[in-house]
Amino acid sequence: HYHRVDVLTRQMQIAMRPPARREALLEPPLMQERPGPEAIEHELRENAQSILGYVVRWIDMGVGCSKVPDLSNVGLMEDRATLRISSQLMANWIHHGLVTEARVRAVFAEMARVVDQQNARDRAYRPMAGDLDRNIAYQASLRLVLEGKRAPNGYTEFTLHDARRQAKAAVHSRM
Repeated sequence: HYHRVDVLTRQMQIAMRPPARREALLEPPLMQERPGPEAIEHELRENAQSILGYVVRWIDMGVGCSKVPDLSNVGLMEDRATLRISSQLMANWIHHGLVTEARVRAVFAEMARVVDQQNARDRAYRPMAGDLDRNIAYQASLRLVLEGKRAPNGYTEFTLHDARRQAKAAVHSRM
């Protein structure tokens, strides 16, 4: 965890190593071998939980940068950049056959319950797991992954803003 790193020492270590070759910097990092089933499952769960934890606060509460606990309950700062990375990772894994859409949907349903439990003490929080098909934040989270391949440069803004407008309209219609 970054709080346990001595930054000055680490910077000194980096400064002492030989400079990287320009060609190496321009070479895209490609997966050398397929991760094992445990690694895939771990990444699916972590990324789905992170996406849901961030998106539900963004859409339902309008919070753009959130401290979201991971599966070990370590609070991580999440924002659109980390959302984009997580959603695109999962979209790419579907595209390249590492996971199926059905598995992604199952993990999202499981992680919605986890995120609901992590936010149980927040009175402003609206749980997702009770009605996944109608929960705007949950559906937007899924859309970010399932439609991620078609999102220009993986941008999340269109999906987030559309869902935020829907959530605000739903709140106003209940008043």
